[in-house]
Amino acid sequence: MLKLRPLTLALMFVITAGVFSADAQDSSTTERSVLAFYDSYAEDLRQERREGIANRYDRRGAYLMGNGSKRLQTFEQIKERYLTKWSGPKSFSWKDLSVEVISKNVVAVVGKFEWVTTTGQSMNFSYTGVLIKHKGEWRIRIEDESMAPPKPGN
Repeated sequence: MLKLRPLTLALMFVITAGVFSADAQDSSTTERSVLAFYDSYAEDLRQERREGIANRYDRRGAYLMGNGSKRLQTFEQIKERYLTKWSGPKSFSWKDLSVEVISKNVVAVVGKFEWVTTTGQSMNFSYTGVLIKHKGEWRIRIEDESMAPPKPGN
């Protein structure tokens, strides 16, 4: 049986703890950068910064999903939609966002958001996004926005 000296065991513990600590620190840094991305995304939506919103998407395009639909759109299609057809909200806010760090360059984001139309109608959505970091910038590769079903009796 292999016998390890106390010093060897202590060194193994320190090295292992350092690796996990670095991973936790990296995850925390990644999570903060993703939440900052979503804070500025919300501001772009509220200010109707169309080009800024379009530029948040992966240059290869993105899978846009929601309410039972799935479509892969090119970056050019996404950009055209935001620049020519999209209308912004009267108000917008993220709710209960959670970031799951898959790797230093890939994250999954889940949460909800409230979108208030220009006529004052409040709509609530669930949200799922997969972001990929490319050249130091987060980009949306998959986005699912599904409207909450109406409450019974409405």
